[in-house]
Amino acid sequence: MALYDDFEFPVRNAIVEAHTAALESFAAPGTWWNAAQRCAIVAEARDARCAEGLQDPLDGDSSDDVTAADLPEAARKVARQVAVSTNDLDRSFFDEAIAAGLTDTEYTETVGIVARASALDVFARGIGVRSRALPEPQAGEPTRKRPAAAKDEGAWVQSIPGGRRGGDEAIDTYGSNDPQAAPFIYRSLSLVPEEAKGLIRNGGSQYILLEEFMNPVFTLDPSISRPQVELVAARVSAINQCFY
Repeated sequence: MALYDDFEFPVRNAIVEAHTAALESFAAPGTWWNAAQRCAIVAEARDARCAEGLQDPLDGDSSDDVTAADLPEAARKVARQVAVSTNDLDRSFFDEAIAAGLTDTEYTETVGIVARASALDVFARGIGVRSRALPEPQAGEPTRKRPAAAKDEGAWVQSIPGGRRGGDEAIDTYGSNDPQAAPFIYRSLSLVPEEAKGLIRNGGSQYILLEEFMNPVFTLDPSISRPQVELVAARVSAINQCFY
């Protein structure tokens, strides 16, 4: 059974494949969190969104069921706040998370998981189906590999530069050594490259392919033009106070 077979209209294969891969990634060992901890992060984010009335509860997917994941309270707090209040977070939020014991890489992975999971849940709500359940957590340990090319580029955490400055790690993360292949919205998660890759895959299935980013006539769906896509995106961003 495909991921969205309960929806009355077909969903593009690229979206189904990207969302399926995302769900599987949440239940697999990551770079700094193990699979159980990653599932706990998703559950914390979902609990917070349900408490705010942003989505309906999913049976068996509550943070109460993943307390054995041994996820630090600081990570749980980050997950819950990022899930519902990104528009009013400032540098002090990050500094407090670090002071509470999170590393910059753990913080980045937590934010990446919440961002990607929330995108899937918003999509599900948008088409009128329930959020998709997570697979069972897999065994295994995090890779704990920090990218050597990561640098301070003025953000709260280090990031892998686009183009030649990022070297092979930029090519691996962004799929190209073209600086335009690494917009800051994707670069923001590149301290944990697998999270950046997941965000890029979601963006490529739902929004636009990176290699077509500067092409004003490219669209993933012939029923809506690129200018119309950008108009909708800009309006939704303004409503959500997302001023990227």
